Amino acid sequence: MNSRRDDALHVFEHLDFTPLEVSLPRGPGWSWRLSRAMPAWLDTVSVVVAMAAGSTAIFALVMLPGADTGGRRLFYALCGVAGVLLVLAVIAGHMGWNRRYGRRVVPVNPELAAFAAANGLDYHATSVVDTSLPPAAGQDANVQRVSMRLRPAEGSPWPPFEIGYRIFHRPVPPDFVPTEKRPYPITIDYGWYVAVPLPRRLPHIALLRRSELSDTNLDLHARYSMGIEFDQTFTLLCPPGYERDALYLFTPDVMAAMLDDAGALQWGAEVLDDRLFFRFPESPLRSAIVEEDLRRAFLLIERTTAELRTQAERYSDSRIGERTLDRVTDAGRRVGTRVRPTMVIAGVGLPLMVLAPFAMVMVGAFAA
Repeated sequence: MNSRRDDALHVFEHLDFTPLEVSLPRGPGWSWRLSRAMPAWLDTVSVVVAMAAGSTAIFALVMLPGADTGGRRLFYALCGVAGVLLVLAVIAGHMGWNRRYGRRVVPVNPELAAFAAANGLDYHATSVVDTSLPPAAGQDANVQRVSMRLRPAEGSPWPPFEIGYRIFHRPVPPDFVPTEKRPYPITIDYGWYVAVPLPRRLPHIALLRRSELSDTNLDLHARYSMGIEFDQTFTLLCPPGYERDALYLFTPDVMAAMLDDAGALQWGAEVLDDRLFFRFPESPLRSAIVEEDLRRAFLLIERTTAELRTQAERYSDSRIGERTLDRVTDAGRRVGTRVRPTMVIAGVGLPLMVLAPFAMVMVGAFAA
């Protein structure tokens, strides 16, 4: 696979990125760009441990004044100190990870409206229910919401695309108003995406980054090897029986484009029905978007998508039997799903917030 070094925009060469050029602030207002994301399972375990340790420390402080023996006072004091130290250790661990694998970047979310106005784009910051985008696997029964959406304005010269932030949540009553204490019951936080229309519906193909493997809701038994070089960056998933279709669509040119333009900078990709989605690089501040990613998004739209469009125009699902039908079988529409490992960890770990203090109180009752 030949390496591509020219990252200059051509279709979008006249885009004005000046509104996004902001300097790194001295105080709050910046985020981390990680070259290596913390594994989702480790992130979840550490948070669960910190929450259990924190609740134990609080209960220890509550029990300490009422302890009627020296042994119990010492026991509760040690539990409180241990809980605080565990919380501090988790915080220090996350900060250390960010410093080791991250660099500071400035989110440009506040500048998106000015960027859109300067370039003939429509921008809608408000979160709205969306039914036009194909849902992620396993989310058909849930509500899709999109916010901070950028699209070409009517009459603009740009090819069709959209950039936005989407989540899926369980249905809520019509009068439901989200708050910090009572947010939407999110099932998947899909994050920032680029969506580009394809000429035909295609089978579901997901290109997972290595950091996503430990927490994806997609069934990893659907993985298919596309060669050593490709597999080092992406894990390709496709529905069982659609492996030859994946080979047809992901030619060496398509794979080279995906590796050079997306994989090298930690972008993920996914084909859902007649859309090609690119998922932005992961960030500790998930809702933040930075200028370098926005520039890369337009390169993906104009160059990487073109490689797959060429193959998509000639594709048809042989199982349908009629090429003129823009369809894929139900079995090919989505890869199977599983329970996300972090949900299992959280489901087992969160009760520790109650059980850990309870165990401390029970043990403390027997302390001399």
